[in-house]
Amino acid sequence: MYLSEVRITNFRKFGQGTNGEPGLVLVLNKGLNVLIGENDAGKSTVIDAIKFVLLTQSREYSRLEKEDFNYDSNELKIECIFKGFTVNQAKDFLEWITIDSDKKYSLRVFLTAKKDIKGKILIDDVHAGSDSEGQILYSKARDLLRTIYLKPLRDAENELAAKRNSRLSQILYSHPEFSLGEDHRLVEIISEANEKIKNYFDYDELTSDERKILKSINMYLSRFSDNKNSLRSNIEIAAVNLKMILEKIDLLLVSTKSGLGSLNQLYIAAELLLLQIEKTEGINLALIEEIEAHLHPQAQIRVIDYLQELSEGSTSPMQILLTTHSVTLASVIKLNNLILFTEGKAFSLAEGSTKLHKGDHKFLERFLDSTKANLFFAKGVIIVEGDAENLLLPTFADKLGKSFAKNGVSVVNVGSTALLRYSKIFARQLEPMMQLPIAIVTDCDDPVSKIDTDSGNIILIPDRKPQVTIFDKKLKYSDGNIKTYVSHEWTLEFDIACSCLKKELLASILMAKDYINQDKALTDGRTVKGHKEISEYLTEAGTQISGWSTYDSFTLASNIVKNVVLKKNISKAVVAQCFSEILNERSFTAEELEIIRSDIYLKYLVDAIDYVTGA
Repeated sequence: MYLSEVRITNFRKFGQGTNGEPGLVLVLNKGLNVLIGENDAGKSTVIDAIKFVLLTQSREYSRLEKEDFNYDSNELKIECIFKGFTVNQAKDFLEWITIDSDKKYSLRVFLTAKKDIKGKILIDDVHAGSDSEGQILYSKARDLLRTIYLKPLRDAENELAAKRNSRLSQILYSHPEFSLGEDHRLVEIISEANEKIKNYFDYDELTSDERKILKSINMYLSRFSDNKNSLRSNIEIAAVNLKMILEKIDLLLVSTKSGLGSLNQLYIAAELLLLQIEKTEGINLALIEEIEAHLHPQAQIRVIDYLQELSEGSTSPMQILLTTHSVTLASVIKLNNLILFTEGKAFSLAEGSTKLHKGDHKFLERFLDSTKANLFFAKGVIIVEGDAENLLLPTFADKLGKSFAKNGVSVVNVGSTALLRYSKIFARQLEPMMQLPIAIVTDCDDPVSKIDTDSGNIILIPDRKPQVTIFDKKLKYSDGNIKTYVSHEWTLEFDIACSCLKKELLASILMAKDYINQDKALTDGRTVKGHKEISEYLTEAGTQISGWSTYDSFTLASNIVKNVVLKKNISKAVVAQCFSEILNERSFTAEELEIIRSDIYLKYLVDAIDYVTGA
């Protein structure tokens, strides 16, 4: 038995469709479901919606508020649909369950609430059934649907401490180990311990200082008492009652100096006691918010690996809904288990939902690491195929007044030509399609020039057809919200060398050459020359470009990038880093920025930046 589907209408950020259909229809896996996406995307809304309908084993109190209604709506509805029943589980829901033509059981449980003109909230009892009205789901059946819930900001030390109604006592009391109730051996142990303590403090027989304590307390009490109500005390470990005994128990780590991370893991371990119980009746469902709280990346991976193992267990598999903002977790969880929240919708990344093929899934499981997983939490994504674009584009965007940080844009460097495999994560097989802006920035890769092997001179390549290459690449990579931006002529560096920023680029190449020479000097144990100022590099670059004034634009650009693109003896990444440094130092006027924006060789970068930042 598992939660197959959640339907939400007019609850918080999820409204309703034009024809009255739910604002969110979320289909879930039987095992692990990881809800990812930017802040306020609706992940916690789903968790809270499920809690309102199903309640939790910790019996936390929650109440619908006016703010829970979507905007101006006066009625909300939350539906939970269950499937996968065994016959033994189905018998507990006979009054409400339905059977389809394949003799499969399903159960629809729903909560409706209304808000009157004065803002007063009227909440119906939870109902179940296939029709619109359903029948009230009685408490015994509803108790079988209670979930385990781990809140996002866990005060583990407080939750595990001995106190009335402590979470630890609730966990232990719900465990089959304590199903005998007052006949449990622990009650007998405490009774025996209480008797020994009573004998120890018995003031009638013994007169040592410790044993005078109880005698003194009772002497005071006798003075406070009236003749009809004589007060008297006794010293015990706990009352001889299983629930009260469990409330006196602490769960502690062996280490006396445990930090937040270790205590958090201890708390999760305690909750797993209930998750691992082999259940023949009711739901085995855990709702976990932000499991990464206080855990370093390696600890996050260990915890999620174990949860994934539990969700796939053969004897008593459990269903887990987990929300996270951790790129570490997003990078190690299989795409089949990920559900991306964006644009007020939820998009499963499981096979068949996207245009990824089985081989793409295998590839991404190998190579989608934490440096790339930030694409799941962005408002816009630029996918690039090299370090140079990765380093340069954020700075270039800043200069255009389109900060990636402020616009929630992630740059994903795939480090190869596997652009399609990453972009197809966002390409849907069926409606609804994603609107999230995804830009692929790539080189035209139609060579403009080369080094003549005999003379060593630069020669231009004739009969080029870059527009054909650009058209083919756009046709290959673009798909709906995924748009492709291709360099006008050749590579990033060559096109910048053709643009109005050619002097800045040459200055960055000169700077990069010095950095590389400095690295070599350090390696060889030689004295390192002092750094030049950026203004000196710009002056030197301007002088060199003036000396090439007779060249046509392609020959000039080829000379500028000779060591980077043609000979490849200077790193593109180092050049991009230096170029970013120079751009950061430059203050461009409005007129200069307009020239940059209208430059034909920079247009593909400008257009990509505008697209992902919402222009």
